[in-house]
Amino acid sequence: MTDNENENPQELAELEAAYRQVFPEAGGFDYFSYGPSNLIKILREANGREIVFSYPGQDKGVLDGAVYRYKDAPAVDLPNLVTLQELLYSRHPALKNSRVKIVRHRDTKQDLHALYRNQPEDFLDYQRQQGKKNGGKGVFDACDYIVSLLGEDGSRARFIGVYQVQGVAYETDEHFYYNLTEVDGFDALKERVVIKWNGAPISWQQWFGPKAPVKVLEIQNKPFSRPFTGYLDFTLTFAELRELIKTQEPRDEWLRMLSAVSGVYLILDTSTGHHYIGSAYGKGGIWARWAQYVATNGHGSNVGLQALTDLHPAHAQHFQFTLLMTLNRTTASEEVLHWESVFKKKINPKLCHN
Repeated sequence: MTDNENENPQELAELEAAYRQVFPEAGGFDYFSYGPSNLIKILREANGREIVFSYPGQDKGVLDGAVYRYKDAPAVDLPNLVTLQELLYSRHPALKNSRVKIVRHRDTKQDLHALYRNQPEDFLDYQRQQGKKNGGKGVFDACDYIVSLLGEDGSRARFIGVYQVQGVAYETDEHFYYNLTEVDGFDALKERVVIKWNGAPISWQQWFGPKAPVKVLEIQNKPFSRPFTGYLDFTLTFAELRELIKTQEPRDEWLRMLSAVSGVYLILDTSTGHHYIGSAYGKGGIWARWAQYVATNGHGSNVGLQALTDLHPAHAQHFQFTLLMTLNRTTASEEVLHWESVFKKKINPKLCHN
């Protein structure tokens, strides 16, 4: 799938509404003879600048022959504003004097966040494939770099990297496949920087430059880097669990998957070989229960584990967490506790903390 520009009345209305938020005194666009398709193009390219219409050599009010130009928006005194430009230009100064587009990927048919994190090569292939516009042109034809983001709720978008455009690798009747090479030097920002998208969210690509500042909303902790590959396919050290709990956002895969199930889990104390078997049920599932271990320095209010951590506060560094069984989150607590008991019988009880 490729991003679709969808030139339609809804997009025109959204672009015009976004423009009027910046320039509330603007005149009515419907008085000009450009037509919806051309007005969409004009509004997209404005990218935070004022549109000035004029009629060279004709009386004001004559529709035919109207021309337009863009006027830079007046500077706004926002001393505390952090922009994406300042974060990127300081790391790669060549961007400031290059032709750069910023793109906001969002697809209702697939989870692009999961694709980017778990299948990066497939995501790059998704990004490099772009549909042909009228006249056989591609959206990346005239730019040297793209600043790539993943769309989130509303006008939010998450930065995932800068890519150099090195021409078209090949093309089909409907698509161009661009050569995109990721630019080094942005690892400290990837997935951490969340920005406010300028203009209507439906407009997925626009020019990026010093005169159209992109506001940074948040710089978050580094997300947990390991992909979620299955409930029974991982073991987490306590340090990894702590990093996971503290960095996941509501839409991230680990949080979504572990919150969706109840189940039985095992904690291994690697310093002694002892095991602790526990269970989680109710709202928040496994995620909520494991978050309690992080919040209590590893003991999760279990008497046996608390005795260990009270004696040696750093003892939780020896703990490893893994799942033994998952159940539907709506499973009754009695059934979950039954399966906890079953697993305690399966594993040598002499090794289990009580």
